[in-house]
Amino acid sequence: MQRMRETGFVVAACALALVAGCGDDGATSETGTVQVFVEPEDTIPEGLEPGTGEENIADGWKVTYTQFLVTVGNVRAGRTDAGETLVDPSVFVLDLKNAPATRYVIAEFQDVSAVRWNHFGFDLPNAREGVKTLPPTKEDDVALMVENGYSVFFEGVIEKAGGESCPPPGDTCVPAEEVRFRWGFSAGTSFDDCATEDGITGFGVPTSGTVAVKPTIHGDHWFFDNITTGVELTKRYAQYIADCDLDGDGETTIEELKQVSATDVFGDEYNITVPGDPIETAYDYVVAQARTLGDFQGDGECPTRKVLP
Repeated sequence: MQRMRETGFVVAACALALVAGCGDDGATSETGTVQVFVEPEDTIPEGLEPGTGEENIADGWKVTYTQFLVTVGNVRAGRTDAGETLVDPSVFVLDLKNAPATRYVIAEFQDVSAVRWNHFGFDLPNAREGVKTLPPTKEDDVALMVENGYSVFFEGVIEKAGGESCPPPGDTCVPAEEVRFRWGFSAGTSFDDCATEDGITGFGVPTSGTVAVKPTIHGDHWFFDNITTGVELTKRYAQYIADCDLDGDGETTIEELKQVSATDVFGDEYNITVPGDPIETAYDYVVAQARTLGDFQGDGECPTRKVLP
């Protein structure tokens, strides 16, 4: 049967009985707690360094974020074996650049069957009136996201000693050791079938204990040389941001991204083919990457993605 909790959480489960189970459906009288945390990948508060390491920027640019906001929520979990579900439809705008050390707890489910829940998902939706927030996120940040209907907004700078900007067709380059960016996108996306980096789907609930379930938001995907749908086998480049600064004012804007053909700034080292969704401009590339930000328990993937209105 279904039980609606005063907190708004919905837990569809067998009623607890005086026996250990609920029949043949796999339910159990042993229970635990599920806490859902949202955490930023280290690239958001710490930025990215140039170098040859796995998560370095390969073409020599240093990346620093000064702001990084996301809209996140509508967490859900399920058990295929018993048809149980957990749902909390709450949606939050969160400041990931200044996330607290304890991260953001956006949902808690109590008295949950202490078994394996093999499905987990969440949304990065476009912000709407009525979204919630948690400190230290500022109300001005919430207003910005709601007013523009953003799922993600970030600003920062790329820096490189001796850096250049070579706008298409690339015949003429000018010095550009620092290029700013300030981008927001209505790229609402749902993420489901989340699994750990080892490919283990969902999470297990310990008896009389608490499991931490962590949607993890990554901050480096618009530097990838491909648009990932699974394991992140990629290099990272930032030169295209400098090259899209068409007016040479030291800032690459959304409007400039829309004016630049993808083929003019993404060279042979890139593979940015997306089935059914062609990447025609630099803007298309960044939006496509914004739809891949939702990961799980650090570097785990959520491969089932759908565009949200």
